[in-house]
Amino acid sequence: MTILTVTESVPRLDRFLHQQMAAVSIKRWRQALRSGEVLVEGRRAAKGAAMRAGQRISFPADLPVRLAPAKPQPEPETDLEILYRDDNLLALNKPANCHTHPLTASETGTLANCLIAAFPELVGVGGFGSLQPGLLNRLDYATSGIVLVARSNAVWGDIRRQFDHHLIRKEYLAEVEGRFVTEAIIEKNLTHDRSDRRRMVVSPPAEPCRGLYPARTEVCPLQFEASRNLTRVRLVMYSGVMHQLRVHLAEVGHPIFGDTLYGGKPFSLDKGKESETIAKNSFHLHCSQLILADGLAIKAPPPDWCKNSTELTIQVS
Repeated sequence: MTILTVTESVPRLDRFLHQQMAAVSIKRWRQALRSGEVLVEGRRAAKGAAMRAGQRISFPADLPVRLAPAKPQPEPETDLEILYRDDNLLALNKPANCHTHPLTASETGTLANCLIAAFPELVGVGGFGSLQPGLLNRLDYATSGIVLVARSNAVWGDIRRQFDHHLIRKEYLAEVEGRFVTEAIIEKNLTHDRSDRRRMVVSPPAEPCRGLYPARTEVCPLQFEASRNLTRVRLVMYSGVMHQLRVHLAEVGHPIFGDTLYGGKPFSLDKGKESETIAKNSFHLHCSQLILADGLAIKAPPPDWCKNSTELTIQVS
């Protein structure tokens, strides 16, 4: 039997359990609470029960293992691109139009499937769950670039603290619609769109509260292409709110090229259902550099649509 003692008051039992053992989703903890396998002071408790300091939560020792999802299926990939490697850390260059990790154990074709084929010892590393072995950050399906992977739980915890405290500099390259003339700082809070769970939206100014995420994006224009009416830009952020760059750029009238979810123009569709699906879900955004708190800088080569863009002089005036 496993016993957890609450050290300070928390508003919800299900979220407390997930915080303690993040490999198990809140949904799965709720199922265990309904079945009576998780008890508070020896009694059943509701998922939303408020917990007081000193209360004890008990459940069978093997319950977290039974509740956790299975690991991803190893899927060998010969062109897995490793940007950096040492005893503590891996950095991979995720291609565009590829999911970072599967949502179910049966899903294949993701970066994580290839990762555990090459590094099977990563299974069980990290706090994001067994379907995300060692992953320290995640990129959208259409976004290419750097994904960091910890090779031990100690390293995972250390670098995740750097992310959480905004100590890691994240640089991106993008193509945005229209002429972006001068450097700019976009500092707008974000929140989930209540009418569309896929989207984030800018929130009116308000006091910090749950569900409201402060976010700051620095934009530096690199080159304007008049024939396509697109500006290549360098983006810098330290925070990491869901869809932050996409929402901020759309908010100032320069959505990322191809990002139809936030008002961008779609790519031209080639013939064939597969190419049409890719075009509908693609946009030009690339994580080009991460600089860790200790100064370690990891770079990814620019994608085909942005070759040599980091060497371009500003030509938008």
